[in-house]
Amino acid sequence: MFELMSIEESYVTRYLYLKNCKNGVIEFCFDDSDVRDENQKDFWFMKVGERYECKILLFGRPLKPGEEIDEDCMLCRIIGPMEKLGLYNIIPVESGGNYYYISEKDAKKIGYADEFIFHSSRRDLVQVDDIINPRFLR
Repeated sequence: MFELMSIEESYVTRYLYLKNCKNGVIEFCFDDSDVRDENQKDFWFMKVGERYECKILLFGRPLKPGEEIDEDCMLCRIIGPMEKLGLYNIIPVESGGNYYYISEKDAKKIGYADEFIFHSSRRDLVQVDDIINPRFLR
């Protein structure tokens, strides 16, 4: 469960500051759900101060052997089986007590490793309550 703390709006996209209600961690999440077909729902219904169930996808890539670790890197471990999100598969991971998802493509790059370092350049909001980001529906 996350509480929406604030919103930074742009022309079509925006960034949401979401506070994890369990541990207080603030997540800075990219929202491009407004880039959608007319009949699809987006996340623009969200209101500051309200709470939502959210799925956050780590956008980036697993670190390759020998690459330098920087401030965007995080130690992750897979915590569950692959899940379907719209038309795509995602894999749940944990990092520092926080729960995220990675793409099936990224999971294939790490092979069978239980733990791995992920270079996350962005965190994407991919589901809010029962609404899936339209990008995952096409």
